[in-house]
Amino acid sequence: MPVDLSQFHQTFFEESFEGLGVMESGLLALIPGDADPESINTLFRVAHSIKGGSSMFGFTAITEFTHVIETLLDRVRSGKCAVTQGVVDCLLQAVDFLRDMLAAVRDNTGHDAERGGRLRELLE
Repeated sequence: MPVDLSQFHQTFFEESFEGLGVMESGLLALIPGDADPESINTLFRVAHSIKGGSSMFGFTAITEFTHVIETLLDRVRSGKCAVTQGVVDCLLQAVDFLRDMLAAVRDNTGHDAERGGRLRELLE
């Protein structure tokens, strides 16, 4: 008998929106060229948690978009990508879009796939 996970959706959305607030604050506090490794790890963990939760619930578009964010953050924390103002700005845009995606799924409305495609290209 399949388990109905919909009872956990509200908790997922609440935790995800809270995590996005943490990401946004963390990104705004980053100093380009002098990023604190713990701050980057915090950003990565939030993205990883949202990706995992969205995957569990079958929210594929959110999972895939968050994976792109997570990949960029992993490149930053491994030293393969520097923290520039451009990277911070791109990640802030991604957080805003992810917030919109989560709201669209929660409210059963659509999201701007074209905007997501443009951001995905910037993140990659």
